Amino acid sequence: MLEARALVKSYGRTRALTGVSLDIAEGEILAITGPSGSGKSTLLHCLAGIVRPESGEVVLDGRRIDTLPEAELTRLRRESFGVVFQFGELVPELTAAENVALPMLFNRHGRRESMNVAADWLARLGVSDCAGRQPGELSGGQVQRVAVARALATGPGVIFADEPTGALDTLGGEQVMSALIDAARTSRTTVVLVTHDNRVAAYADREVVLRDGAVLAGVGQ
Repeated sequence: MLEARALVKSYGRTRALTGVSLDIAEGEILAITGPSGSGKSTLLHCLAGIVRPESGEVVLDGRRIDTLPEAELTRLRRESFGVVFQFGELVPELTAAENVALPMLFNRHGRRESMNVAADWLARLGVSDCAGRQPGELSGGQVQRVAVARALATGPGVIFADEPTGALDTLGGEQVMSALIDAARTSRTTVVLVTHDNRVAAYADREVVLRDGAVLAGVGQ
């Protein structure tokens, strides 16, 4: 479904990716692990179309996406991808339900329909009681569950999660990962997650280890 072909990316004199190739199957849950500075987030951002590689290709369902015009790439990210960031990155002025509905509103769905879908996903993630509250009134675990609901609400083909439990304690991290994986399994969504936590990586079907911008190992689970 999603392929990286010999990706190279540098920041100044630092080579973040040194020719990474990777195949990700539809419905697969893949963990990208490795030490800090190994290129994990850069690889995730290249796959998600957030960062363009200097060379190599990113291919989604047989279509090369890294060379798309910016407007088309933005539309692809909005319609086909969902992203969960380490700190949730919710809009502070909006309620939890409005945050979840926001991507659907951007895609020109009606407000009532979008809010209904948001309510359904908040219920599925176990945070329906947070619907009318703003992010500043939520715990870290609640914020991340709302972020997962927002990422899944548009029915994306791929969820990209960058250290989704990095700001949480062990129990909160386990709750968020269980919710994310259960929801992804139900909707057959592909999940690509970056983590340095072995407990988080254990939720994945497969683990790919990066070191110094290269794939060190791949482990099937």
